Formats: sequence, C-alpha cells, structure tokens
Amino acid sequence: MILEILLPISTDKRFFYKSNKKVSNPKIGNIVKVEFGRKISVGVVWKIVQKVNFTKPIKEIEEFYEDLILSTETIKSIKFLSEYTCNKESNILKFFLSGLPTSSKNLCLKKIENCDSFQKPKLELTIEQEKAIQDLYSLDKKKFDVLVLDGITGSGKTRVYMHKVIESIKDGFQSLILVPEIILTEQWVKEIEKDFGIKALVYHSSIKKSVREKIWLNMNLGYPGIVVGTRSSLCIPFKNLGLIVVDEEHDQSYKQQDKIIVNFRDFAIVRSKNSSCPIILSSATPSLETFLNYLKKKYKKINLTQRVNESSLPHISLIDMKLEKGGTFISKKLESKIIENLKSNFQTLLFINKRGYAPFVMCKNCGNTRMCPNCNFPYVLHNFSNKKKSFLLCHLCNLRESFVNRCNSCLKNDCMKFPGIGIEKIFEEVKKKFSTSKIVLLSSDFVKRKGELKRILKEIIHNKVNIIIGTQLVSKGHNFPHIKTVGILNIDNLLNDFDFRSYEKTFQQITQVSGRAGRKKFKGDVFIQTHQPNHPVLMMANENKKSKYYEWELANRKNNFQPPFCNMVSIIIESVFEKEAQFFSQKIFSSIRNKFKNISILGPVPAIIFKRNNRFRYRILLKLIKNNSKQNEIKKFISTILPTSSIKIYIDVDPISFL
Repeated sequence: MILEILLPISTDKRFFYKSNKKVSNPKIGNIVKVEFGRKISVGVVWKIVQKVNFTKPIKEIEEFYEDLILSTETIKSIKFLSEYTCNKESNILKFFLSGLPTSSKNLCLKKIENCDSFQKPKLELTIEQEKAIQDLYSLDKKKFDVLVLDGITGSGKTRVYMHKVIESIKDGFQSLILVPEIILTEQWVKEIEKDFGIKALVYHSSIKKSVREKIWLNMNLGYPGIVVGTRSSLCIPFKNLGLIVVDEEHDQSYKQQDKIIVNFRDFAIVRSKNSSCPIILSSATPSLETFLNYLKKKYKKINLTQRVNESSLPHISLIDMKLEKGGTFISKKLESKIIENLKSNFQTLLFINKRGYAPFVMCKNCGNTRMCPNCNFPYVLHNFSNKKKSFLLCHLCNLRESFVNRCNSCLKNDCMKFPGIGIEKIFEEVKKKFSTSKIVLLSSDFVKRKGELKRILKEIIHNKVNIIIGTQLVSKGHNFPHIKTVGILNIDNLLNDFDFRSYEKTFQQITQVSGRAGRKKFKGDVFIQTHQPNHPVLMMANENKKSKYYEWELANRKNNFQPPFCNMVSIIIESVFEKEAQFFSQKIFSSIRNKFKNISILGPVPAIIFKRNNRFRYRILLKLIKNNSKQNEIKKFISTILPTSSIKIYIDVDPISFL
C-alpha cells in the first residue's frame, strides 16, 4: 500500500512512502515518521493509493503514531485555509503540528486532571443575562450556527457564554475560547475557575513547550476540556470540538501578519462549520463584517444592553482642544476632574495609543528627521526623562541606538525637538501636575519583566493607584472597579489615518476604552480630547448611537465599493534591490491583467512603508466582487506566482493593514 505523505516543509509536493508491515490499516490523517533526505521528519497521511508510476525505490514509513490522527475536520480546514489564503497546505500543516510532542516519552502523557470537574456557579444573574443564557442553551450542540453576543462593556458577556461552554464540556465535547492577547488569558482562566470551579487550559506561544504538548495531545485524543488561548490555539487538532468562542471578536490581533497571513477570527468560523458546532462571536463593538452578516440573517444575535451592578454607561464629553491655551496635553476640564477624583479616592485612566516619548525627532535648525537606516520610517524617542539612558527605537525592525542631541545632517548640537506626544511625555506632564499621586504606566515597553503586569493590575484593582496612563493594553477586557474617569488624548491620530477602516477603529476604540469607567455603582465620565468635535464619528460615539454608526459606515463602504461589500487581495513584493522589486511587481501586474480582463487591479505602487528591514516593497491590490465564481480561479492563479531567490512575495487576503 502506497501512502501520499504531506510534510510540514515549504513545498507544494507530497511524497510517496510504503506502509510498514506493522500497520495493516493506515488511515488518512495518521501522523507518521518518515526518512526525508537524511533526516527523520514527521508528516501526515494525506492520501492512500494502491500503486504509483514511480521508478525510484519507495522508502517505508519509519513509524506510525496510530492513536494520533488529524480528524477529517482538521484536514478539511487545512485545505480550505490553503485555498482561501493562497498558502501552501504544507505551511499550514506546520502550525497544526507545532504542538506535537517531540519525545516518545511525552506521547505517553495521561489525561489532564481538573478539566472536567464542576461546581454550581455562584453568580447573581440579571434577568437579561438569564434570558441570554437560555437562548444560548437553545443552540443545537452539533449544528453549525454563528451567534453574535453583542453586549455593552460591563454587561457580563463572559459569564453568559461560559454557561454554554460548561454545557458543552458536560456533554463530553471540547471547547475553545479565543482571546486577542496573551495578557488576557490569565484573567479569563481565574474568572472561569472562581465562578464555575473548572480549570481551563491556557495555550499560547509563551507557555512551556511541555505544557503545550500535553494540551495538544489531550485535545487530539478527544478528552473533554476548555482551552483558553490566543490565535495559535486554533491550530490545535481538536478531535471533538463542541463550541468555539471568539472573545473581543472585532480585535485586529486575530489577524496574523507574518509567516502565513491569516485572519484567525474567520478561520474559527471555518473550523466551527467543519466541526458542525456553534460558534459565539462576543464583543461590545462587533466588526462591520459581523454586523452585516447579522443584517443578512447569516448570523443570529443576542443583545446585552444593561451593565451588571446596576451601573450605567459613562457620560461622554467632547473637548475642543482648539480652545485650550498654554500648550498643555491635559485639558482644564480633565485636569479638574482628576483633582476631584484624587479627593474622592477614585481612579483616572488616561489613554494614549502611542508608545515612547515622541513619535519622531526633528532638527529645529535644518528640519532633518532622524530615520531608521533599515526602514523609511522615523525613529521613536524613548526614555527621554532619563537623559543618560534615552534611546531611539524603530518600531518596525526594532533597531535601537542611544539618543544624542545632535543633528546628523547639519551637525549642530542641542538642536533636536520632539513634536507629537507619546505615553512617556504624558507621564512627564502628569507627574509634574500631580507629583504626590501614585501613577503607573501600562504599556508593552514597561511590563516586559515576568510578573510586572500582574503586580500593576493587582495594585489597580485594589485601588492602590491614583492615575493609570496606558496604551491599547488597557482597552481590552479589563475590569477595573475604581476607575471613575477616562481621558482619551489622541483620538485624532486614528481618526485621520489613511486606512479606510480608520472610522471603524476609532468608534471601537472609544467604546472599548470608555467602558473601563464607572463599573461599580457610580456614574463614570469620559473626556475625548479632539480638534474635530463636530466629526460625525465622534458625535455618534459621544451620543452612544451604535446602530446609527453602523448604518452610516455601511452606507459609506457600499458607495465606495469597500469591504465588506467587496473582497480585497493585497500582493506585496519585496527585494533588497529596488529596481528588481519594481520590475517583478510590474511583471505580476501584467500577468494578472492579461489573464483576467474585468477585475479591478490597482498598482503596482511603492508601499507606504517603502523600505522595511532593508528590503524595498511594492504593492498590488485586487478588488473582487464578493461570491464571484471567478474568485477561486483568481486566487489559484495568484498562488502559482513563484518568488525568486532574491524576491519575496506575500499574499494577504482580506488585508487589514496597508503599510
């Protein structure tokens, strides 16, 4: 018997091997060890054939892992993802085998304890939550359904969908809860254990390899359990999926931008469909794609309109920064509210989505801006308050150099100025104004040490902090009970971004960050500082008119033939040689144009970040009619475009970034 084996290497080829005599009945999906070249490699039986027209000697399978099989659902999902994203099946298989135990000893791991023990939830539920839970119970456990859990911030979405998760586990199924960030997994797991007495399994890239292997093995063998993880957990080869939950489904962290470019929120829906199980998309601000699918009745929806603890949504005020004087970054109204909170022992959160001290440094003498030599992107100034240790950092390639106040162009000393604001500059101003207050910074640059984030969050929850200054790290899923006031300081940057999704991102960010305020039985307030107080997006966010915003945004997208009313495919061509990248991109453009006459194809043009990591970049963008019969044909043709030794090609289906 001849077996066609798919190996996790970057090739479109599959390789033939003979079944060894010890295994009489090999199956498609069997994980095997084979000799490939001079090394032993792990692969998967992809096809079984009786004979092949092959003149060279065919090697025998080295070893069968008879109990380890990729299910029909897993194989079907890998094949779909390959076709949809124009990636090789072998490259996607590599992700699915990344948790496979490498040691034979680890293949003998026993069932993980405590993942199927429960206690009766000790939760006080609102009438609205109880109704939502009953609606979830009505979902067929072995039928594909997409349900949108659309609940305002603080409405208790987690405790609602957890009842459905527990039901699934009790019935012997496996459940996966996807979260957008590693830092959120611990909070989710603690909440689940406290409320339901079940220990969920945490799976992401930062946990020990031995732990990942144990979870991978348990799920592949079909043991019931709850996995809470980031996007990599979706590549566990589950054997018996009964439910998937995508928490904060709108979050762009679900889109992987390196290696293979995949939207894991969308892939979760594919796995749910192939597993014939329901999926819950949970968010206070559903993505526009999700909202449109609900309007088209493809998805069902449950609304949670009330906060727990009988608290109401915060009052939002727009502050016109054009009227502020003195060059301060904190408006007078916000400053007075901070003073009031300090007297009343409430917390204030200041949100600014810019790392570092200043987004660029410029010579006030000649106007030269310090640029990263590897990328056509300005250096960001960090740690400026500590003059001896301040440095310049490229946020694209992470190149770092010490900061010296000297212009490399005109050679003048002490001539650099620092336009724009970053989180460190805000910290500097707030520290001057409120020198006796306890202030913490919540940014990825300041919570790198193990346990640092955990310590800061604990201090915030126990009200040992007066003022929190944070980047988007603070906007995702945290429950800070003592925050009364939120100040959003730089929303104009996002609002005026070149991305056609900038309005959607702005509305989502305002709603999510605002939701940190007033979580207990007191009225919260939010101050949005802007130079555009009459902008329709800000006005709709200010008035909490979510449905009106979605209708307005969908109308704009439809008029402009933009997603979700079309599909986009972005092709990025990179080379260390500018002319070569330009020539190759023109060649690709011409081949697509000659093959498909009536599609919208833009480019080739230099990418917005034209040089990155010393490679020059050109971009081609295809706009395709949704559900068009030619889509698969176009994608199949694109996937046949082969790079050269000096050219890299990245295919991004449904891009969310245009840098």
